[in-house]
Amino acid sequence: MAESNPMRWVVLAFIAAGLCAVVIVTVVDRQVDAAKAKAAAEAQAMDQGMARADRQVTSSLDHAAAVAAPFVAEIGAGRFAEAYARLASPYRAAVSIAAFTETCQASPILMGARQVTLRRLRTQSGGGAATLEADGLLDSTVGAVPISFVFLQEPAGPRILVVSLAGVPLLQGVAPAR
Repeated sequence: MAESNPMRWVVLAFIAAGLCAVVIVTVVDRQVDAAKAKAAAEAQAMDQGMARADRQVTSSLDHAAAVAAPFVAEIGAGRFAEAYARLASPYRAAVSIAAFTETCQASPILMGARQVTLRRLRTQSGGGAATLEADGLLDSTVGAVPISFVFLQEPAGPRILVVSLAGVPLLQGVAPAR
């Protein structure tokens, strides 16, 4: 029987340990790379979802501003018939153009309106109906005032149902309870 060489066993043990270390490092490295790739894909999907949501809100805010800005400018310029046309059907059914004009003329803030900047938008929907609620700042010759709009979605696009200045409804197409 041949004599066993203890150094041979030590060298073989070091070689086996080295191979095990290389295998463990390779497996862990692949797992880490796979986890990083999965996390990157999830982050990219989340970013794309947020970008879609941002575009949708920005688009809705732009549509609301496209109605509110000319509406305010028309009132400030005394073009009440043109402003009245931007109001929602329920408003026009509940309030005559004469009453609308009288309400506008009674408000120095509205009569001095120069421009409006909308900053925040909320959307509410239920069934087949949807409303947009936009808040912003009205620049008037008598000062700047917080303004809020409630829009109804109509076939022609968003139309104004309620206008509130500093939290007080000034123009509203909601009939009071009788």
